[in-house]
Amino acid sequence: MTFLQRLLSSVNSAKSIAIFTHKNSDHDCICSGLALQQIIKQLGKDSVVFVEKEPSAGIMKVVGKRDFEVSSTKIFDVGICVDCAEVTMLCEENMKVFLNCKTKFNIDHHQDNKKYADYNYVCGGMSSCCEVLYWLFRSKMKLDYDLAKLLYSGIYMDCGAFTFSSVDCKTHKCAAELMKYCPDVNKNFYLCFGVAGEENFNITKRAFDSVRFYENGQIAVSILRKKDFEEFASKRSDGKFMSSYLQNVRGVKIAINISEDGVNEWRVSLRTACDNVNVSNIAHRFNGGGHKQASGLTLKGELEKALNALVLESKKELNK
Repeated sequence: MTFLQRLLSSVNSAKSIAIFTHKNSDHDCICSGLALQQIIKQLGKDSVVFVEKEPSAGIMKVVGKRDFEVSSTKIFDVGICVDCAEVTMLCEENMKVFLNCKTKFNIDHHQDNKKYADYNYVCGGMSSCCEVLYWLFRSKMKLDYDLAKLLYSGIYMDCGAFTFSSVDCKTHKCAAELMKYCPDVNKNFYLCFGVAGEENFNITKRAFDSVRFYENGQIAVSILRKKDFEEFASKRSDGKFMSSYLQNVRGVKIAINISEDGVNEWRVSLRTACDNVNVSNIAHRFNGGGHKQASGLTLKGELEKALNALVLESKKELNK
């Protein structure tokens, strides 16, 4: 029995189905969960999507108003993790719920997936989990505007607007098919992300002013403190794309954005445009994760010590 046959059989016989997303969920993760929920609904079944917390404002602009679960004492017949390389990437509450599910499935695109479920479907290196879902269910799902928009959005955001090395001709073929059903999707992205307010401009300017270079300009780091966000009435998510800007600076091989999230707690985004650099290796050394060209992690401790440790691991990756 193939993975799809096993999943369809389990869904068909299940009385309760739960879909799980990882901590600090990004667009691909949330869109994957919601798209899978719609596909399951087309199969005649209801399901719930578990999140660590309400997704960011940027994600909600794209997906619109949705219902999510954050915890439960219920034991579900079927649990499905999406876009999650290992079970510890679930928040503690959701991990308990998932592990209590009677039958567990794992659908992912990370090359380092631990295959932790009863049944695992991992297309390592594919552009996104949303693309995995498209090819897995293309013969079983009926595309409409909302489903196509969710799948396209996850693909678009997780592969750097089709610029990462994970993109191939299959990715473009998939995107082209989806755009037939949501031709205005790129305009929506512009309205959500292309138009910046004064607070976005100011926090980006502050991030540029903070940039430090290491290893003869091969490593670039920007740092944003909570006081910066408070000063400009902006959110931490307003500065998270800084690493994407920095990776385009000539000579930079590893771009890093550090944003203060709590007392001695720092959210870190890693980016690279170099095919021979893998920033997920750096993230994993700090219990983070992600992709070869885009990863994230959380650091704890005094800033300079945490920064020195991060730069040291980045140097090791450059010297491989």
